[in-house]
Amino acid sequence: MSAENQVKKRRRGESFMFVFMILLLVALFSSMLETINPFLGYIDEVIVFAFIAAAFIKMLFLERQQVKSLDGWMITAFVLCSVFLIVAFIPNLYAGAHSTLLMQVYTFFGITKFLLVFFCGRILLQNTRFITTIPWMKKVSWLFTILCLIAYAVNLVFPLMQAFDTRFGMETYSYGFGHPAPFSMVVILFSVMMVFFSLLQKTKMPYVYLTLNLLLIVTAGRSTAIGIYLCFFLLLLILPHIKRLPVSVFITLGIFLLWFSWDRISNQFGAENTEARGILLRTSVDIAKDYFPFGAGLGMFGSNASRLDYSPLYNEYHLSHVWGLSELNPAFITDSYWAMIIGETGFLGVILLITLFVITVLAIIRYTSGNFKLKLIVVFPFIYALFTSPVDTLLASGSIVSVMLVVLYMITLSKEAASEQQERRTIGGKNDVQNR
Repeated sequence: MSAENQVKKRRRGESFMFVFMILLLVALFSSMLETINPFLGYIDEVIVFAFIAAAFIKMLFLERQQVKSLDGWMITAFVLCSVFLIVAFIPNLYAGAHSTLLMQVYTFFGITKFLLVFFCGRILLQNTRFITTIPWMKKVSWLFTILCLIAYAVNLVFPLMQAFDTRFGMETYSYGFGHPAPFSMVVILFSVMMVFFSLLQKTKMPYVYLTLNLLLIVTAGRSTAIGIYLCFFLLLLILPHIKRLPVSVFITLGIFLLWFSWDRISNQFGAENTEARGILLRTSVDIAKDYFPFGAGLGMFGSNASRLDYSPLYNEYHLSHVWGLSELNPAFITDSYWAMIIGETGFLGVILLITLFVITVLAIIRYTSGNFKLKLIVVFPFIYALFTSPVDTLLASGSIVSVMLVVLYMITLSKEAASEQQERRTIGGKNDVQNR
C-alpha cells in the first residue's frame, strides 16, 4: 500500500472515529433526549439502520478489493438469524397475520437489533483507532457522575427533581431519563468503561469513581441493577489477586445476585402475582404450548405491534381485564421481554434466540484482545443486559444499542492496544539485532 493510500485510510478512520463517538454519546443519552422530544426516541433505530446500510456498502467496497470482510462468527450468526426469521414468520404465514407485515418486520428487527449492531459494527470499525478518545471519555464519565451527584445533593435542599417512586424507604429518581432503568444502565456502562481503561493502561482501579456511581444506582432504586453492580464491584476486588477466574467465583456471585434479587423475582413471577409482567410471562408459556412449537406469531403477544393493533389473544386468554393490558389502557403490554419471545416465537424461537445470545457472548470474548480480565470486562455489559431481561425490556429497547456500541468501542480499543504493543516489540527486537 502506497503512502498516499495509507494517509487516506487513516483519515477515513479518524472521520469515522469522530462520527462513532458522537453516535455513542447520543445512544447513551437517548432516553433523556426522548423526554425532550418523543421523536428523538427513534434515534437508536436510526443508528441501527445507518449501521446496516454503511456495513453493506463497506462490504461491497471490500469485496471489490478482494478483501475478506466476513468471518466464521458472522456467518454462523447470519445463518442462525435466518433460521430464526423463518421460524418467527411461519405462524403469520399459515395462521393468518393479525398485524401488518411492516409491524411484523419491525418486531423482528427489535428482537435482533443487538445482533445487527454488533456484527455490522465489527465490519465498520475495522482499522478505526480510538486510543486518543480515552482521556476525553474519562472526562465525560466523571462529568456525568459529578453532575448527577450535585443534582441529588441540591434536590435534598431544594426539591427540583420529581421522584419516580419509593423503594427501600427512599424516593428514587431517573435524573432526566425517561425511567430509572436506562439511567442505571448508563451509570453501569460508564463504570465498566472506566475499569476497562484502567486495565488497558495498567493504572489503578477507579474505586472512588465506582463508589460514587454505586450511590447513584442506589438513588435510582432498581434492585436488579444494584445487585449486578455489587457483583461487579466484588468481582473487581477479586480480580487483582487471581490469574484465572474459577467457576466457583461465578457460582458465588450468581448465588449472591439471586439472594439479593429474590424478593423482586418472586414478586414478579410468583403464581400469586397479579401484576401485568408476571401475568404476561405465565400466559406466554400457555400460548407457546397451545401454538407449539412456533408460537402465535410476530405482533401477537407482548410486543408493541400487539399493543398498537390490539391482539385477539388478550381477549382469548382473559387478559383484557388486567390493569395495563386492556385495549383502552395497554401501557404494560410490552413490560416483559421474554413473554414476547415465548408467546410470539414459541419454544423453538426461544432456543434459537438463546443460541444467538451464546454466539454473541463467545464472539465478544473471541474478538477482544488481551487477558481474561479484559475479556470479562468487555463482555460484562452484554451479560448485564441478559441478566436483566427477565425483569426489564432492555434487550428490545433502544438501550441495547448503547450497550453494543460500548462493547464495540472496548473491543476495538483492545485490538488497537494489542497492535501497538506488538509493534513496539517488533521495533525493540529490530533494535536489539542492530545493536548486536
